Amino acid sequence: MKLAVQMDPIRDVKVDHDTSFAFMLEAQSRGHDIFYFSPRSVRFDAGVVRADVHKVRVQAVQGEHVTFLDGASSSLHDYDAVLIRQDPPFDLAYYANTLLLDLIEEDVVVLNSPRGVRNVSEKLSALRWKQHIAPTFVGSDLEQIRAFCGQFPQVVLKPLFWMGGQGVIRTSVDAPDFEERARELLGDAGADPIIAQQFLEGVFEGDKRVMVLDGKVVGVVGRMPQGGDFRANLHVGGKAVATDLSPAERAICEEVGRDLIADGVLFAGLDLIGGYLNEVNVTSPTLVQELRRLGGPDVAKLFIDAVERRVAARA
Repeated sequence: MKLAVQMDPIRDVKVDHDTSFAFMLEAQSRGHDIFYFSPRSVRFDAGVVRADVHKVRVQAVQGEHVTFLDGASSSLHDYDAVLIRQDPPFDLAYYANTLLLDLIEEDVVVLNSPRGVRNVSEKLSALRWKQHIAPTFVGSDLEQIRAFCGQFPQVVLKPLFWMGGQGVIRTSVDAPDFEERARELLGDAGADPIIAQQFLEGVFEGDKRVMVLDGKVVGVVGRMPQGGDFRANLHVGGKAVATDLSPAERAICEEVGRDLIADGVLFAGLDLIGGYLNEVNVTSPTLVQELRRLGGPDVAKLFIDAVERRVAARA
């Protein structure tokens, strides 16, 4: 199998944490040819979607983790599978990239589907399962945001298309800087609306990242906030811990997982706080290596199994 991975700069990955790198290691261990390309190099040229693609060898040694074997402008139509794995922000460049990758799906297995990546907004898509989310407002009118937030002792405000807890703030309408902070967030988000949600005290007991593969729950990692921060994201200092799901939480995740299949989403990371669905991550879900270290299943193996099945079915 020729597997090409569209991702952020591979030289910068942390080999003991990065999920995309774990996928590449697993595929390489099975004898597959591994290729890397940047989303910035993708283009449509004379009827063909092309990218500057490099064949690579990878190893779990930080600083020596990637060897570039060769590179050339290449037709993406010629690969068996392409993985979309670059991180947000999901901006217009990311959106345009999914439209270009749409054009190779007739010839290539693309995972997650460009359509799914485009349609399943990581924060907004949770609204599709509104019976499972905390009280939420989405909009850009400051007075309407204030009116919603006034219903709760504390709220969380966050931008729509950032990642890793970036830009997320905890506040209340009684805070003297509420308007200033809300205006600042609206300004940083440009023309995008923002999300306001009731603050859930359960976040201090951690949140849960639930990995869903081909519609089924395959693992869960707890994330504990550290140092007084309410955010549990590992990007802002949260700690990965072993955990499990309640029957109600598992039912939510299985319902969402089944629905995601119709969107062409093979692998997703669902975030739960206090039993509520919070986010549906489909661009580059993470924590596969953390789950394995905590004694959970090796999701990289399960993922490459699923990719191989998709490629074989197409052949």
